[in-house]
Amino acid sequence: MPHIIIDYSRGASEVVDLEALARAVHREVRDGGLVKPTAVRTLAREATVSLVADEHPQNHFIQIIVRMAPGREPEVKKQLLQRVFEAARGVAAVALTDGRIGLRADLYESNPEFAISASSIP
Repeated sequence: MPHIIIDYSRGASEVVDLEALARAVHREVRDGGLVKPTAVRTLAREATVSLVADEHPQNHFIQIIVRMAPGREPEVKKQLLQRVFEAARGVAAVALTDGRIGLRADLYESNPEFAISASSIP
């Protein structure tokens, strides 16, 4: 862990390069020195149905969820989340300035008592 889930409204990929955003966020977390690099997993997925604010067709959102195991100090979690947000904001800058889009990042801790996993990734 961490796992990074990027959900975005239908059509947001027309105003933001979501592949570049996912790559930027993934690499920032992987290479940032705050977590084990081989533990980072990132996915981005478009909502097949999405309604944003007044439902104007040019309204979009990007929601980034960082899910990680407990045990890190609050300042480390804040720093990680800020880095994720800044990496995403860098890619989405034009849309945030000129468009109708919202960007948000949240961090959640998973409960290891209710998680099961296996991996062969070195």
